[in-house]
Amino acid sequence: MLLIISLLMWCVGEILINYRVVRKKRLLFEDRFTKTICMAIASISSFATALYFELLLPEDQIATYLLPVFLGVFIGWRFGSLIKAPASLNGLYNGAMGGVMGMMLGAVLKNPALCNIPIDANSLIMSNLFIVTIFIAFSHSLVCFFIRRSMRG
Repeated sequence: MLLIISLLMWCVGEILINYRVVRKKRLLFEDRFTKTICMAIASISSFATALYFELLLPEDQIATYLLPVFLGVFIGWRFGSLIKAPASLNGLYNGAMGGVMGMMLGAVLKNPALCNIPIDANSLIMSNLFIVTIFIAFSHSLVCFFIRRSMRG
């Protein structure tokens, strides 16, 4: 679980850095570009954070189902609010969808029987969990890198 906590902190750090960069340079670009950036960062960031929170929270509690989705909506709203009204709605939608997808993937990683995946070995479940979380952290970092690179202009 230490790996998941460190990946969550890495993800939050990337989100804060990208938020600061987008906020500082939001007036330099046209609406289509900023809307695309908002869509990309809101969806992958809410997906990653919802996945990590789903894996860290205990099972069978109402917060397990609601917190990742609300977190995704909040991330989408914050990035969408930096830009004009259509991007705000776009960020809200992509944040909610990323939060729901991250929550669902986290639930399947913890219990593969939800999707009728016949994995019985506990060690195989844990290795799949670590492989997928590292892959999501890599893809989130890659998208954040490309967003920062495109903002250099």
